[in-house]
Amino acid sequence: MSFKAKEDEAAALMKSGKKHITKSLTKWSLDHDSAAMDFEKAAKIYTHLGNVKMGKDAWLAASASHEIAKNLFFSGKALETCAGMLKDDAAFAGSEEGQSELSDLYIRASRIFALDGKPERQADMLQRAAKITPASKSKEAAAKMVDAIDALEDNDKHHYCPDAYRALILLHVRNGSYTEAVPIIKRAIKTYEKLQQPASGAKAGLEMIILCAATGDWVLADREFRTLQDAYGFAHSQEQNAAFSLLDAIEQRDDEALQHAVKNESPFQFIIPEIARIAKKLKASTMSNVPPPKKSVIHGATTAATGGKHDEVEEDEEDLR
Repeated sequence: MSFKAKEDEAAALMKSGKKHITKSLTKWSLDHDSAAMDFEKAAKIYTHLGNVKMGKDAWLAASASHEIAKNLFFSGKALETCAGMLKDDAAFAGSEEGQSELSDLYIRASRIFALDGKPERQADMLQRAAKITPASKSKEAAAKMVDAIDALEDNDKHHYCPDAYRALILLHVRNGSYTEAVPIIKRAIKTYEKLQQPASGAKAGLEMIILCAATGDWVLADREFRTLQDAYGFAHSQEQNAAFSLLDAIEQRDDEALQHAVKNESPFQFIIPEIARIAKKLKASTMSNVPPPKKSVIHGATTAATGGKHDEVEEDEEDLR
């Protein structure tokens, strides 16, 4: 069939679809089911032909008729497919205006999937909306990803959450918003407990301490380390010991010990790569609010896993006499 013949077929299907939902003197009931089928057939032809403008109109029409006919899954799917077609058009997707429109389509699809009781697809659409959101609107992107996580957690779809957590954490990390990532990591640790994934909980705890330290605020890093002492997976783990070694080196203002810990303790090798790179760039000498270093004798290699930091015995000169 020639290109022109296919275009004519698509146009005829669009006309037929509109006829199904147009009242006349002899037709009082509207048939949105049949209309949606015709619009979808036309949309597929236009998409195959590369006619983005007509394809967009057809997919939107199909979605609208499916929604009215209470075929919510197919309504959301039509919007998702429309967004996918537009995303493949370099000229459209390359502009900020096009990216905003794509994001809106994914959000519309997410709302329809939510109404249809499909939280996992709702979350997927929100994450896609976040990814396509212009870089200048990173806060909007983060908000959409939080909505995605909320949808999954609220509907007990916890097994879908880890990828969503990671994506949002990476968004904050790449934007330098380290403190914004901390509450997301805390949520992740709670979910890992529900999923019975202690190793993931331990890694998340170490990642959180690294990001806190990367803010340059010792008080924040030390406080969050203490809050994690009974955290699922982190307590009594190698990751807890690694976090202690990192904070102890900072407290002693020992850059050499800090780098030795990051390079030689295995837990640092298995966390999110972007956060591992941040750990390698930490400098004890640039931290603020660090208390005066103590002269101490550290007992035991794993004391941190039993209640916080290693026991320290301060030696008074009079006691040595």
